[in-house]
Amino acid sequence: MSKPNVHGLPNHLRKDGNGYFLDYFVQEDGVSKRKRVRLGHIPLAQAKLILATHMRAIVEQKFLAPEKPKVMFFDAVESFMAYSRSRKKTHYSDELTVGRLKAFFGNRSLDSFTPDLVEAYLVHRTQEGHGRQGKLKGATLNRDVACLRTILRRAVLNRQIDRNPIEGVKRFKEDSRNRTLDPEEYQKLLANSALHLRSIIQVAYVTGMRRGEILGLRWNQLDFKNKLIVLEADDTKTQEKREIPLEEGLISLFQRIPRVIGCPNVFTYKGKPIESVKTAFQDAKRKAKIGDFRFHDLRHCAITNLRKAGVSDSVIMSISGHKTHAVFRKYDRVDRQDRQTAVQRVRLLIDTVMTQAENPAALKVGG
Repeated sequence: MSKPNVHGLPNHLRKDGNGYFLDYFVQEDGVSKRKRVRLGHIPLAQAKLILATHMRAIVEQKFLAPEKPKVMFFDAVESFMAYSRSRKKTHYSDELTVGRLKAFFGNRSLDSFTPDLVEAYLVHRTQEGHGRQGKLKGATLNRDVACLRTILRRAVLNRQIDRNPIEGVKRFKEDSRNRTLDPEEYQKLLANSALHLRSIIQVAYVTGMRRGEILGLRWNQLDFKNKLIVLEADDTKTQEKREIPLEEGLISLFQRIPRVIGCPNVFTYKGKPIESVKTAFQDAKRKAKIGDFRFHDLRHCAITNLRKAGVSDSVIMSISGHKTHAVFRKYDRVDRQDRQTAVQRVRLLIDTVMTQAENPAALKVGG
């Protein structure tokens, strides 16, 4: 190794009040630049070993990676929210989630995140949520972790950190909803719904459109000539244009809805666009004595009914706006009737095969 420097240490190794550090010059774009890499308060023998390990790189002027400035969590959050606001229609939900994350984690450096720290947050979140709205479900906790994971992944994409420190955090098992209305329940719900809500429920039940898509529906999106509802990219959650076919019943329904002069929206109440149906829907359920049912479950009803009618998955997904089969399957409910129908079809097949086996002549004629 090269001769000791004035401090009695090998060349390129220095020490000050903050411990040992490597000190050397490299050429960058034809300019000689000084590089310092902090080693901290470690034993001299360990410092010399690190120096020896990196001597070849130093000699070849391949300097060690300088220490990156620490990126703080709040900065990463702001970067993520800028992305969310520009890309997602549901960015408001991200704002609520990051508010909870910031309150718990504080403005710590990104490299200080660990799976154990995330587990501590989940315990806190569970205790905080329990008692007010009942025990938090796995899906709710998964959304919080997914948001945090995305924040850190974007930091990796922006080269602010080298890796996502919480990739190993496991997801909670989610209980997917499997609630649809039988025909009798559906008729009860309609009969007990306020007039302005009834048409909205019918559209949701038949088309599978999301609540926001229905409430935001405008008259210029209805194409009666081609029997279509045309949703532009800005109107959908996935920000992709979608066409929804109209059958005669829905066309007749839309044609009976009175138009409000100066208002582009289809669904109105007292001359103004309807922004929420929560209270009216809860009231209709109470009167109809229907429990454990949400407005979004009408989307499950539509998708399940389309599948029962023999429509292919790809066509249903193009109508509902689902991008992946994994998510689509959560909305397609297989019920008791489906299982009974399946067994009846198998029995019919078996009977047909047995009949043909017992009567070869019939098979020959049929062939």
